[in-house]
Amino acid sequence: MIIKLSEIINESEVAFDYVEKTMDSMDTPEGVTIKGKAYKEGNGYVIEGSYRTVLRLECVRCLAEIEPLIQGEFKGEYLDPKEYSKYISSLKPEEEFGDKHFEEAINSEIDISDLVREYIILDLSQYEACLPECSDTSEVEKYSKEDVDPRWQQLLDIKF
Repeated sequence: MIIKLSEIINESEVAFDYVEKTMDSMDTPEGVTIKGKAYKEGNGYVIEGSYRTVLRLECVRCLAEIEPLIQGEFKGEYLDPKEYSKYISSLKPEEEFGDKHFEEAINSEIDISDLVREYIILDLSQYEACLPECSDTSEVEKYSKEDVDPRWQQLLDIKF
């Protein structure tokens, strides 16, 4: 969903509640439920809300298909192109962004789906796995032997 800055300026607050059916490079069988609001704060625009989705992934241990529930809150702060240009030029070289970090509202539009997608990626576990444990441990057992992998054995024979 894209919100135009003019919509936020004309109203004090723009509420949104929708389901994004597809999200770039994510397998979301039920889509992503996104709820929130957009409002103007000073020279900037704030987008905040919550999301909920189920992702279709692969367990890193047994390679079975899993569908973990991913949910959380998001917040993004934006500036229109003119204000963003001023903001960037006000930063000194090598200066940290500090507590406030703004994104540019490209073409005076804010893509909520892109913001939520970034939050989903950050909320994913680094190694998604079956919970509480894998039901089929044959793949795990196949590679958990204490023996040295024969492909690596020749490296152990190298003398320094």
